[in-house]
Parts: sequence; C-alpha cells; structure tokens
Amino acid sequence: MSDQARNEGAVAPQSPTTVKPRLSQQDKERHYFELFRNTYTLPAGEVVYSDKPDVTIMGERKLGIEITNFYHEDGSLIGSEQRQASRRTTVALKAQALYLKAGGKNIELKLGFDKSHPIEDDDAVAQNIATLARLIEDRQTSQIPRCEFEHIPELNFIYVLTRILQYREDYYDPEFPEGQPDTEAGFSAFARYGNRREAEAIKEGIYKPLSWEAKWDVMHTHQFGMMAIARLTEILREKEEKAKEYQRLDAYWLLVIVDWMDPAQEQEIRIDGLTIHSDMFERVIIYKPTFEHVVDVVATRPLPEAQNPKE
Repeated sequence: MSDQARNEGAVAPQSPTTVKPRLSQQDKERHYFELFRNTYTLPAGEVVYSDKPDVTIMGERKLGIEITNFYHEDGSLIGSEQRQASRRTTVALKAQALYLKAGGKNIELKLGFDKSHPIEDDDAVAQNIATLARLIEDRQTSQIPRCEFEHIPELNFIYVLTRILQYREDYYDPEFPEGQPDTEAGFSAFARYGNRREAEAIKEGIYKPLSWEAKWDVMHTHQFGMMAIARLTEILREKEEKAKEYQRLDAYWLLVIVDWMDPAQEQEIRIDGLTIHSDMFERVIIYKPTFEHVVDVVATRPLPEAQNPKE
C-alpha cells in the first residue's frame, strides 16, 4: 500500500465497532449442516439437532450424522495453526502495549511469523519485539532487514510505518488542470494523477507523523495443497473411538467440513478414487462450504486379515 493511500484512507481513527459474540460449537455445526443440506440430497425424514451424534434424521432409517472440521493438524500440538493463530495476535497486542508503556511513539509494525518456529512463550517474544521497536522507531517507513531481528526466530518479516508523506494542499499538476480526475472518467487517469502527486511529494521529502492511532498487525500468508488422506484417516479413527458413546441408531455418517476461511483447514478436497474403511460410518463426506465442493465416500468395512490381498 502506498503512503498516499494509507494517508488518505486513514486520516482519523475508526470509531469502535461492536464485537459480535462467538458462536458456540453447536451453533457452528448447525450452520455448516444447514449449508450442506442445501447442497446435498439427504434421506427423507425429520432433522433433529442433538448430541452424539450432532444430527439425527428420523426417517425410514434413523440416521446419525457426526460433524467435524478438517484441520491440518491436531489442535493439541503447539505448532498447529489453531493454536498459533491466536498466539500471533496476542504477541502483537502485548508487544505494542509494552512498547507504549516504555514511552514508545505512535508507529505501526506489520509482523510476519515463521511457522517453522512456533511461539512457545508469548511474553518473551512480545518483549523482544517491543525492545526491537525502540531501536527502529526513528527509521523511515520501510521493511526491516532480516539480519536485524535474527534473535527473534519466530518472526520472518517486519515492516515499520513511522511517518507518512505530507502532500501540499496547493498541489497543481498542469497535466490535470482541473485537479484529481473522477474514477468514473477512467481509473488510468485517476491512478496517473495519484502517482504524479506522490512522486512530487517524495521529491519534496516532507513527512509527518501518523495521523491515526497505530495498531500493530499480523501479516497473513498461507499456502495450501491437496487433501491429506493420512490426516483424514486420523480424524476418522478419532471419531470412531468417540462413536462408542453415540445413541443407538440404524446408521451413521461422518460429515467433515473444510472451512476455507480458516488457514488451519484450507485445502483442495477434490480427489478421485478415494477409498476409506470404517467399522462405524457408512459414508464419509468431505464438504467445502461456499464453493459447494463435496467428496462423497462410501466407507467399506476392512476385510478380515486372512482375506487381505498380499502385497
């Protein structure tokens, strides 16, 4: 983002917004299922939301559907995205608070975290970042070289925003004698005017402090690939173990949700020829809301050991 855009887009602090209450796990499951039932043809019957399993369809057969999310890793692992996402936000908030408490200035940091070095001690990482901020608070707005924060392995990127360009109120461009063009007249002219104005401001070299209340942010960069069959099998086995507590029904399905909005889950689910075995679940269905992608697997019972084909 250019200094011009940042300057003009955030002249004053935003007014506070109301924080929406977090949905319960049951509310989330119901939300996912309502989306799913609009995409997938279910057996006829009354839908009843319950527990163990999450949904029961009271029809010709009593069908239980258990709902779970397809996380890349077990959430109990410290390096899992489920745990690290919240820790990164916590570290950014703590670091800024420590920095300001020590007399820091109204500057912004954009922080990128290294997934190969998960955060273990929130307070220690926050203190290291706050200390570093005092050393770079008078720099020009720029990216900080990696060599300057090698002692903080949890980070792989820092961008510091200390000041913004000061644009002349009496700026005049002979190419645009009427001033800034309207976007309705074409974006290219609008962009050219902005670029020329910014170039003139850079040439004059006049800067001013940030005109909004700074907030330190976490930079989000994520990569995703194809669905991991091994992880799906782990999830299936975990649910089979918990299925011992289910109410007795005629059949059970497992609905596995891939929420693309969550980096801890996002993945491509289209896989041909997927085969999976289950003693408990009749079907295993992987569903990606919004995109309406569905992989429907008829789970088969494993063959007795004596009948397994030889390798």
